[in-house]
Amino acid sequence: MTIKKMTFSNNLECYYISSQEETEFIFSEIFTEQQYLQHGIVINEGDCIFDVGANIGLFPIFLNQLFHSLKIYCFEPIQPIFEVLSENIHLHSMKNVILFNYGISSENQDEVIFTFYPNLAGNSTAKPLEKLEQRDGMESLFSQEQVDYFYQNQEVRGELRTLSSVINELEIKTIDLLKIDVEGLEYEVLQGIEENDWMKIKQIVAEVHNTEGRLEKVEKMLIANGFEITIEKNNLLSDRFNNLNLYAIRR
Repeated sequence: MTIKKMTFSNNLECYYISSQEETEFIFSEIFTEQQYLQHGIVINEGDCIFDVGANIGLFPIFLNQLFHSLKIYCFEPIQPIFEVLSENIHLHSMKNVILFNYGISSENQDEVIFTFYPNLAGNSTAKPLEKLEQRDGMESLFSQEQVDYFYQNQEVRGELRTLSSVINELEIKTIDLLKIDVEGLEYEVLQGIEENDWMKIKQIVAEVHNTEGRLEKVEKMLIANGFEITIEKNNLLSDRFNNLNLYAIRR
């Protein structure tokens, strides 16, 4: 897999793996729109951040431009993407960022099959059927040839852990922000939090793919564990792809 390098509009250098267009789209969400700092989400120096579904690492790069003493834990299970993540963390000399080559879900699993899309890496998922359901929306925006290109895929094997097993292993006392972008496993990430760990989590920002009532299940679980919630369409394609941003702050 070829790792490429680009320079964004703010002169930030970054390695990427899929298309330049997708990488610029993610950059815009994080740097320009600052989607992870909306609706009362506050980050302070010294905070502990969990980036679940770190992709190529643009979120920790963004945070390190604003703060100097964060502790950031990044989780990315798909090996080709993890390699780019590692290169970006090294490129920007971010010694406060710790990388884990596994994902987070409802149970510990040593071997899980993921569908990796080399030309649309941010869509890589453990739930490929949900991505197939989005093809109609893609075909209304792009040519058939482009959609076929985006949906080229291969199976890769990766590992999943529960959030509570990680909290226990790393002896985490507080997670000031839990960011979740896991392409369909949002509810499973929350299911992997044991009762005595919920109070350690102060804020959550998650992209929710609202299929089969997932948003309602996520909301119910968060409200039951003491969070106030705001839901927002994350971009102009939200209606087409049923993706929403969820912001949760502990009451």
